[in-house]
Amino acid sequence: MRLTVKQCEQNLRWTGRTLCDAARGAVFFNWSCSGFTVRFRGTRLAMDAIAFAERYPGEADSLPHLAVFADAESNAYRRLSLPEGESTTILFEGESTQEHTLRVVRLSEGSKGRAGLLALRIDGELLAPPPEPTGRKIEFVGDSITCGFGNEMPPEAAQFLSRQENGLLSYAAIASDLLGAAFQCVCVSGIPLCWARDEHYRIVLPWAPEFETSARTMEGYYEYADRFEEEAEGKKEGFTRWDFSRFVPDAVVINLGTNDAFRICVSGNDPAETAHFQQRYAAFLEQVRRLNGKKPWIVCTLGSMDYFLYDNIEKAAALYRETSGDERVACFKFGAIDPWGEGMGGLGHPNVKTQERMGRELAVFLKNRI
Repeated sequence: MRLTVKQCEQNLRWTGRTLCDAARGAVFFNWSCSGFTVRFRGTRLAMDAIAFAERYPGEADSLPHLAVFADAESNAYRRLSLPEGESTTILFEGESTQEHTLRVVRLSEGSKGRAGLLALRIDGELLAPPPEPTGRKIEFVGDSITCGFGNEMPPEAAQFLSRQENGLLSYAAIASDLLGAAFQCVCVSGIPLCWARDEHYRIVLPWAPEFETSARTMEGYYEYADRFEEEAEGKKEGFTRWDFSRFVPDAVVINLGTNDAFRICVSGNDPAETAHFQQRYAAFLEQVRRLNGKKPWIVCTLGSMDYFLYDNIEKAAALYRETSGDERVACFKFGAIDPWGEGMGGLGHPNVKTQERMGRELAVFLKNRI
């Protein structure tokens, strides 16, 4: 029996930000660690999905990489990369009719391949989904470090592969697990907090000077469910806003500034660019508070690759506290990558060992606050 995603929407519990595409009849789950949970009684469950590859100079074509967890198992039942286009993928097969709970989770980020659920195919019957988890909730807002970019890559690897990015082994997932918290991620490799003060600034790739990079910033994308997906479909304005009542966090952890530091570096360390970042960071704190309400702590972090702008982040947080009277804002610096004791991940990024240590550091910091 085939049930479209609309027909079985009452049987799905979604995790992370999602976007409904009525024209395609799909629900896209593109953010790191997003996905769905489903309960069924039967012998077989498969999904019809649609996937789009992302292509970037110097990288192989990136397609969504997923993990499937069965019942209460903590280890993935299987890992898979979706093929481009529409496909049917078996999620679970058993010899006898039994009740099972499956959790499908994106390990790779949305900028490395987009994925939408079209339908479920079942030999058996769908059941009511498990209840929403209670307790702590954390949202993580960041760049490649939060995505877990390259954390399963060997340090000598010269080319990124989406199957070697594991968001469930990022510091965000580790800290959340230690705190017993549900979490969601809003993170994109390469994204800065803000665009340059110089409106004519453009990123040029030395190995592909003809390639035009997108002018994406977290302050311009944070309030939307998935502006990246809608832009990929050709939308220019009127993007779908995220319903912030769907996930009310106890803390919003922001790890942004590493890519802004690169931009400031190539500007010749222009003090005006640094001041611009500091001002935009304070404005982003206002945006995060306005959209999430008074409840969550806002934690401004940086690391573990670069700390150039940490002092400016502290100043931006202090300015925001002073002007708003909001005292539920804190700053936290991750320890740096230890290349000798921990090793390195792909392309200079933290590997699984570093991400695990970062998660422990953050959990200690958050414990008394949430």
